[in-house]
Amino acid sequence: MIRINLLPVRAERRKELLRRHVALVVLLLVVVAGTIATVHAMIGADIDRARQRISERKAEIARLQKVIGEVKEFRKKKRDLEEKLDVIARLEERQRGPSRVLHEIARLIPEKMWIEKLRDNGGQIDLEGYAIDNQTIARFMTDLERSPLFRGVRLEVTKQVAKGGVNLKSFTIHATIVYPKAG
Repeated sequence: MIRINLLPVRAERRKELLRRHVALVVLLLVVVAGTIATVHAMIGADIDRARQRISERKAEIARLQKVIGEVKEFRKKKRDLEEKLDVIARLEERQRGPSRVLHEIARLIPEKMWIEKLRDNGGQIDLEGYAIDNQTIARFMTDLERSPLFRGVRLEVTKQVAKGGVNLKSFTIHATIVYPKAG
């Protein structure tokens, strides 16, 4: 019988299989390394884009904070101006108020009556004067009470006096001034 030694062929096959396995493992490692590198690059690009968006958002926030600051400044200026306008309106009303009161008193004073003193005590007014008789004083008080500028009209004092040889009635009238609202 003939004997053939197949060991070197088997050894060759084993070497070939081992080379194929090594090549396959190397190829697999290259593919895995390539995949890892690609994924790493993609994640790095995503991180860079996210950082870019974050820096853009921060820049936008800084710009909007500046705008918010300007808006707050404008609101403060508006409030200050409105307060100044209110003060001016109140001052104008106070300026017109006394002239209205004087005009109303002058309009309401009947004949045969005159005012000697007028005192404004912060919304309260005292009128001192003379009249021919008590009916003239009563008519004047009634007219004052009907006026929209006066409330709580009351006679404080009345007495008979002689002035320049004529008998007159001296009087003191007290009233509350009602300043109309502006508008």
